[in-house]
Amino acid sequence: MVKARAELIESIIKGKSIEESDISLLPYLQAVAKEETFRLHPPAPLFVNHKAASDVEIGGCVIPKDSKVIVNVWAIGRDPDLWVDSS
Repeated sequence: MVKARAELIESIIKGKSIEESDISLLPYLQAVAKEETFRLHPPAPLFVNHKAASDVEIGGCVIPKDSKVIVNVWAIGRDPDLWVDSS
């Protein structure tokens, strides 16, 4: 985010307005936009089923061996405890 902000400030300081055609010259801004798009709108909201190879404890919950585990990517991308607002 620091590099994206610096990139924008550098472009604005040059004295011209940023046009849509300038986006190709702002790689960090492009990267941030893509990352946020995939975080908020993942191509698949649930990961493919996984099978626990052994008993394991995750976040205080015991997952028994051979259990099917489904990861909700959509919920992880919107969890405010995991994603800090950097604006």
